[in-house]
Amino acid sequence: MQRIIGTAVGKTVQQVTRLKKSGGQALPGWVVEKITPSYYGKMLAQLPDGVVVITGTNGKTTTTKMVVELLAANGKRVLTNPTGSNLTRGINSMLITQANMRGKLKFDIAVLELDEAYARRFAKQVPVRWVLALNVTRDQLDRFGEVDTAAGMIADTMAKAKEGIVVNADDPRLLLAAQKICDDKNLKLASFGVAAKLRHFFPTENELVSVDKTSQSQTNKTAVDVELADFKDTQATYKIDGQQYHAKLKITGQHNLQNAAAALALARQLVDASSAKLVDQLGQIKPAFGRGEVFKLANGTSLRMVLVKNPAGFSQALASYLPTNGQVMIAINDNLADGRDVSWLWDVDFGPLAKVKVWGTTGSRAADMAMRLSYDQVDHGQVQMDQSQALEQFCALPGDKLLFTTYTAMLWFYKTLSKDGPKS
Repeated sequence: MQRIIGTAVGKTVQQVTRLKKSGGQALPGWVVEKITPSYYGKMLAQLPDGVVVITGTNGKTTTTKMVVELLAANGKRVLTNPTGSNLTRGINSMLITQANMRGKLKFDIAVLELDEAYARRFAKQVPVRWVLALNVTRDQLDRFGEVDTAAGMIADTMAKAKEGIVVNADDPRLLLAAQKICDDKNLKLASFGVAAKLRHFFPTENELVSVDKTSQSQTNKTAVDVELADFKDTQATYKIDGQQYHAKLKITGQHNLQNAAAALALARQLVDASSAKLVDQLGQIKPAFGRGEVFKLANGTSLRMVLVKNPAGFSQALASYLPTNGQVMIAINDNLADGRDVSWLWDVDFGPLAKVKVWGTTGSRAADMAMRLSYDQVDHGQVQMDQSQALEQFCALPGDKLLFTTYTAMLWFYKTLSKDGPKS
């Protein structure tokens, strides 16, 4: 009955907001949360193959998309939160949209992206079959605190898994926690990682801040289920059960080659498909929105947009996307969804930008970004606080362009660029 009542109320609120064109996509979920607090638990209990949670600091959206599409390619009807709205009201709104009027969901399994803080709360209310723990780095210090706090949150979520955990074997905090949980609770443990020769491309949090120089040698001793064995540009080699499989990915960025290893490790636990088939299917998946997408501009040039939100992610983006020609713009906001504290910018080495043309900075913290660049002797060009003017001027430049942007700025840029022209 709660499913029917909650869904009916939610759909009514959705219809009203559409008629009034008042936006508020999470409003139906918020209303249902107040009326029937157990709504999402009751709804998700219908799914025959249960619920899977993907959490961690970096890569949740892209990895979730990969897992969803791999499962779908193997016949699973997958329920997910594609916009990354991962609080109760967002999950509720997604369920309201996907359910019929009797509160029924025509799906086999849910694969949900949840942030570090919310995932452990969610897992207390909903039986979680598998947890995929990607990584832990500093992100939104004003919300999560330091990395040990975030690692503890992820460990709490892993401890709620009913069947198993997939963990990043190169992240010492998460690996040790996962091993202990699986031993204590007799759960399955699967892992992903990168080959020893590639470790310098994927530094851990400890290595980024030079706290623990021994973490690399410690984690390299752990055998993994799926290993990124080699890569060049978007071509990757994965080692699975002693065999090597080659893939050419449509998703860009070296960090996403590591995320793909995570997706493969989880998908192997959820569907009966050969490793060769899964790797081949991986090559068909396109980027999630705002994660390396390329937009065609009216003047015949292109603009690639890359989300950045913490030191590890920005460092990986600088290593993956810098153009040999063309220009770069950086947009930094400090809205609530970005994290108010932008001191993390001082933990990024912006030296690589000295080799390219930085047109300028924009966003609410454009001046802070410009000052940070000056300390690394990078010519930062213009400081344009107005995002609309900055985008207009930047897009008018000749040649292809690269935009690094924090989350709330990315949403605005994505909406604006999507109106102006197609994505490639």
